[in-house]
Amino acid sequence: MGAPSILTSLLPVFVIIICGYGFKKSGFPGDDFWPGTERMVYYVLYPALLFSSSAGASWEFFSVASMVWAILGAFFVMSGLLLLIRPKLASTDASFTSVFQGSLRFTSYIGFAAAFSLFGDEGLYLAAVFITVMIPVVNILCVMVLVRYGGQKGGWSWIFITVIKNPLILACLAGMAFNLLGLQLPKMAENFTTILGRGSLPLGLLAVGASLQVNSIKKAGNALIYACLLKLILMPLLMWLSCTLLDVDSLSTTVAVLFAALPGSPLSYILAKQLGGDTRLMSSIITVQTGISMLSLPIVIALVT
Repeated sequence: MGAPSILTSLLPVFVIIICGYGFKKSGFPGDDFWPGTERMVYYVLYPALLFSSSAGASWEFFSVASMVWAILGAFFVMSGLLLLIRPKLASTDASFTSVFQGSLRFTSYIGFAAAFSLFGDEGLYLAAVFITVMIPVVNILCVMVLVRYGGQKGGWSWIFITVIKNPLILACLAGMAFNLLGLQLPKMAENFTTILGRGSLPLGLLAVGASLQVNSIKKAGNALIYACLLKLILMPLLMWLSCTLLDVDSLSTTVAVLFAALPGSPLSYILAKQLGGDTRLMSSIITVQTGISMLSLPIVIALVT
């Protein structure tokens, strides 16, 4: 796939994010609209997309096993590296938790929209595989680091409950179980979940744009630079190396690298607020990474395709 076609496919994704930011700044359609939209996407529309993508795919574990191991390898290597160089990344423990989240978490709304724009339904399926593997792993890793280094301590039972109640994880697991059992949705139900799920893409991207906080960038310091370099350059490089070493097929490698190169997730801010992380730094990381990824993501995809 050539660079012009990649840019053509990804540009609408970022234009919608910019529109979301513009709508929020202009007060349209109102401040009450965005919290409700985020909840609708997170609890209803996005799970419908994940369920329909994984339930309707031609899913065989052995066909994606190497991709799964490559994904886990890249993320665990990055996690170990972050913990190893922790004193150099941030001046406080709370700041480190934000760098850690900013280096691992990803905005899956952008990933799904980009995978669909670039590769169609097959891209959606591989994106669902990635999310099924990484959402529980990343949540556990980030919550453990926040419990250890954040200002507010939580119990391990809270980590477990947080992970198993995640609607995205539940939707992925339900879809794959439905698929592996050989069950088929009635045509009307299939069309319903598909239409409902596709609605998550534009609304999710608009919500990402509305969540950006440009004013928080001014006092972020070097930790912001480290988080951007680690997430947007080192993380996709590690993912590519991991996929190459494990001989993952070309399309699966591209989707895995795509997700590895995504900017940090707005959900990181919520978790930082709950568990004593540095919320100002976290919002700065999300905003700057999202802005840079408009340029870096097409370049990364062009390099691996």
